[in-house]
Amino acid sequence: YDDEDDECDLISNENKQALNDQINDSGYTKKKPKNWSFGNIASTSAWADEGRRRVKSVEVEGKMRFLTFIAAIGGFLFGYDTGVISGAMLLLKDDFSLSDSQEEIVVTSTIVAAFIFSLVGGSINNTFGRRISILFASIVFLVGSLILSLAWSYATLIAGRVVLGIGIGVASLTTPIYIAEVALPEKRGTLVTVNALFVCLGQFIAGMVDGAFGSMDGGWRFMLGLAGIPSLIMFLGFLNLPESPRWLASKGRKDEALEVLRNYRDSNQNATNELDEILSSLGGAGKEKNEHFGTRVFSMLSDPPTRRALFLGCGLMMLQQLSGINTVMYYAASIYEMSSFSEITSIWLS
Repeated sequence: YDDEDDECDLISNENKQALNDQINDSGYTKKKPKNWSFGNIASTSAWADEGRRRVKSVEVEGKMRFLTFIAAIGGFLFGYDTGVISGAMLLLKDDFSLSDSQEEIVVTSTIVAAFIFSLVGGSINNTFGRRISILFASIVFLVGSLILSLAWSYATLIAGRVVLGIGIGVASLTTPIYIAEVALPEKRGTLVTVNALFVCLGQFIAGMVDGAFGSMDGGWRFMLGLAGIPSLIMFLGFLNLPESPRWLASKGRKDEALEVLRNYRDSNQNATNELDEILSSLGGAGKEKNEHFGTRVFSMLSDPPTRRALFLGCGLMMLQQLSGINTVMYYAASIYEMSSFSEITSIWLS
């Protein structure tokens, strides 16, 4: 294009060839546009879906670890509060001048309260939900620990032990149920086992705490009061955890149950399928609820697989109790002291 004479000259074939040669010499290559097909688009979409699924899977894994840890603190408190009394009892006996019968009441008061509220705990769970029940148990543990750390008389000591028993009864029943109902189906057994592991861990930590404060004046206050720390952690943790989807579904709150499952499952499809399974099982449970208690017991005993499982589970628990391990655990320090060991050595050995 010529600005001066306002004329346009067409490029001749020779000029075009010369221009192409210059472009080729410069190393420039013209890229061909990609020929996108529906197959390429579908492949890319599947790859993106798989990437999102893996990211969600990692997120769900983290949520499961947090949920299991917070819920298993209930098992830890169960183990701690039942194990700590062994070492603390030697100091309590001196400070409160307890008789043998009074020592027995201090130990037994927690067990009796736990037994009663483990029976009542089922109704509390069904009425208020797993999450509320565990929050209630956390508060009870915290209150009981504070009462014991500040106990000024034999009566307040018994009161604190009874309060702790209430927390143990509710928590020992509720936390395994909660973990089982929220956990991924393929990891349910493993995660529920963590609760039992935390019971043993609580007993071990109780022994270490007893030994650490055994030589201190009024050390029993720290032994019994430190249980308030994990109680507070469990309470704060459960403020950010959801309700059990199974309990929500049993109360007709299907949308909320589905929302919980979507947050704790790898995909929305898995969440929907699991909700369908929950609703199906609840339908059968609803029919059983309409039956008389005696009829349900008879039907369980009449079914060979159920009968075997029932006898095995109850038999193992009965053997555990009749073996006398609880007596040894609660009075271990006293037994060692009766065997001529020093007080601090007896506490460490217990």
